[in-house]
Amino acid sequence: MIKEVVLSLLFLFNFNALIAQEYTSLEQALQNPLQVKSLNLSNKGLTYLSEDIGKLKNLERLNLSGNRLSQLPKSLFTLKKLNYLNITSNQISSLNGIGNLSNLLTLEAGFNRISALPKEIGSLKKLKKLNLSKNSLAILPIEFCNLQALEILDISYNQLTTVHESICALSSLKTLDLSYNKRLNQFHMCIKLLKGLRILNLKNTSLNNAQIDQLTWLIPDCQIVL
Repeated sequence: MIKEVVLSLLFLFNFNALIAQEYTSLEQALQNPLQVKSLNLSNKGLTYLSEDIGKLKNLERLNLSGNRLSQLPKSLFTLKKLNYLNITSNQISSLNGIGNLSNLLTLEAGFNRISALPKEIGSLKKLKKLNLSKNSLAILPIEFCNLQALEILDISYNQLTTVHESICALSSLKTLDLSYNKRLNQFHMCIKLLKGLRILNLKNTSLNNAQIDQLTWLIPDCQIVL
């Protein structure tokens, strides 16, 4: 009886270990595609990602950072269980299709060539963290306001000129980084609606002292970093 219990526990342990394994090559992952939950392909010099990625139906975490990808395969956007996607430090210019990843909690997309966000970004209603730093964004789509679960937003080192009204609707937002948007010189009064905001980074923007004082009054519980 004890032997059977021990064997059952060992089987369960080995099964869970297999499930929790982080794969580091697509070829390896495709040997057991439905068992793969985490795939790390970071810093491999990739210029192309096969459509076979779509076969990993249970994938939850995907790290593609530090490559030379200019686009993402369409099949990637069929991975409905994906909750973490890191595409930092690539050459990606478009996030078209991202709205299909409705279970995303974290999207790391900094250090790319993104100049515009698709309207479908607003479909990511579970998203808690969004990093878009070091891109070329000048405006945000109005649909951005639908990201009601968003807590951390980093849009530093872009080309924004104003704190967009769509940001004011992000009721769960706690941290907002707008630093090094050097042309940022205005904000909407609606920023006072961000009652939960605790950190606002405005380092190296064009907001003047009078505007900063006004922000201090509008969001008194928020630490403003200059």
